[in-house]
Amino acid sequence: MTADFLSLFTRFPVKADKLKCSPHLTLRWRSIWRSVFSLISDDTKFIELNIDKSNWLNYIVNLEKKLRDHFNILKSDGKITKDECLNIWPIGTKPGILYGLPKVHKPVIDNTPKFRPILSAINTPVYKLAKFLVPILSPLTVNDYTVKDSFTFAKEVVNFDHNLFMASLDVESLFTNIPIDETIKNAVDDLFSSNMYQGKLSKSDLYYLLKLATSESSFIFDNILYKQIDGVAMGSPLGPTLANAFLCHYERMWLDNCPPEFKPVVYRRYVDDIFVLFRSKDHLVSFARYMNSSYKNLKFTFDFEQNNTFSFLDVKITRESNGFSTSVFRKATFSGVFTNFDSFIFESYKTGLIFTLLFRCFTICSDMQKFHLEVEQLRQIFKCNKYPVSLIDQCIKTFLNKIYIPKRVMITAAKKEVLIVLPFLGQFSLTLRSRLYNCFNKTLPQCNLKVIFQSKNRLSSLFRFKDSIPKELRSHLIYKFLCSNCNITYYGQTERHLNVRSGEHLSLSALTGKRVNNDKKSAVKDHCLFHNHVNTFEDFSILTYESNPFKLLIKESLLVSRDKPILNKQVKSIPLQLF
Repeated sequence: MTADFLSLFTRFPVKADKLKCSPHLTLRWRSIWRSVFSLISDDTKFIELNIDKSNWLNYIVNLEKKLRDHFNILKSDGKITKDECLNIWPIGTKPGILYGLPKVHKPVIDNTPKFRPILSAINTPVYKLAKFLVPILSPLTVNDYTVKDSFTFAKEVVNFDHNLFMASLDVESLFTNIPIDETIKNAVDDLFSSNMYQGKLSKSDLYYLLKLATSESSFIFDNILYKQIDGVAMGSPLGPTLANAFLCHYERMWLDNCPPEFKPVVYRRYVDDIFVLFRSKDHLVSFARYMNSSYKNLKFTFDFEQNNTFSFLDVKITRESNGFSTSVFRKATFSGVFTNFDSFIFESYKTGLIFTLLFRCFTICSDMQKFHLEVEQLRQIFKCNKYPVSLIDQCIKTFLNKIYIPKRVMITAAKKEVLIVLPFLGQFSLTLRSRLYNCFNKTLPQCNLKVIFQSKNRLSSLFRFKDSIPKELRSHLIYKFLCSNCNITYYGQTERHLNVRSGEHLSLSALTGKRVNNDKKSAVKDHCLFHNHVNTFEDFSILTYESNPFKLLIKESLLVSRDKPILNKQVKSIPLQLF
């Protein structure tokens, strides 16, 4: 495997001296590690928590308790409902994981690409809280200057005066440069002053919850625990929301106070990308200088049109004699590589890719001539990815027929959606899907069945690019107890941390490892007491994971039914009709 190929998979957090590879690859990984590490070396944004790895569980469990205690107070005061409390309740959580995504469209310096820091924040202690707060703040994320997506922008830009000069501004490292305290204060003040928030939380309650959701964001990088103390994390649900709220709060003020001699005629923003139109090219530099002086933490860079063309998002804008026209923009790094037709995936996903790109071209292109050119380019791209020409043409025909020959809508009673996710195993999966459809049509005509196929084989299973969560911090799992004295087994499930549940079986504290008394019934505890066996946390191993509580019970029941562990007195956690 060559270094050039491995450079595609550069999201790697492990130090180079831990890698067993050839010297030239070690040098590459070392430079990558330094690049990612430099992102968190700013002690004004990140701090290293001096917590030994053996105490990470204590840190997370105590943080969970702190959050749960506060949520219980809000629930008892009637400020959040019981369901809301359950939805944000942290249980079996873990630290986030930081990794870097290479910016392949940026120039490479010293054989190392620039990296964008991404925080994998799913199932962190404040993840559910952050998701709960996003809808509350969403009214603050839009104003007259924001655009929803490239499709709405393409429709709007053709109506602008084509005699104006096109340019753009970009906010460098917006997420990490947002002053979090100020942003939260402004957001809460704006919500309550404009009566956008109609919930029962007080101003101080909402402020404190936002502080918790941002200040308690801890993550692992290279087996070290860090905390972000300023800015917002890319990967947190609150990241884009707070970034947009921050700019929405200030940009109206910036534009209102902008000197009229270089104020842009048109100003549109998508997150940190800003499209502007000026009466003169000379106004761009003055406006960029003004924006850079507007806020000390932010730095704006700019770009401008060349040869009457300019690109914004994935829209290419061309100045023509009668106005602006739009077509699809592809970066210079675009390789034309899509899912190969020979890939072992369900065929509808391949045709779905064709329809998706056709819709993109049709929506962005301002006239049929440009759409035709884009379709011809797509035909060549798909042919290079081994798609049959007949399939490509059939998809194009079907797409155009849906637009220009609309079907007659038949109003029928709404059916309940039933979703089933299955592994894709080729023809066997297709046969099974047909049998499921026939079964549902006969027995449950009131339901609309949707079968989704997925593959467990992903690049992440071949290349480890993130830090690993320690075993004792794993949760939402099926575990196995294997007595080290007599090899008797027991299967169980838990949504909590493995060591917390194991400690209950062993009458040991998961936090201190000391003997404790508990009244909870346990087949494992009874076995150890009856036979006078001394067992440890090492006697517990993980069989599988499942984030859905209902599916967790099903998996446990299936495994118990299959393996019949001796200590399992309860054969099934949930009834299994087929077993």
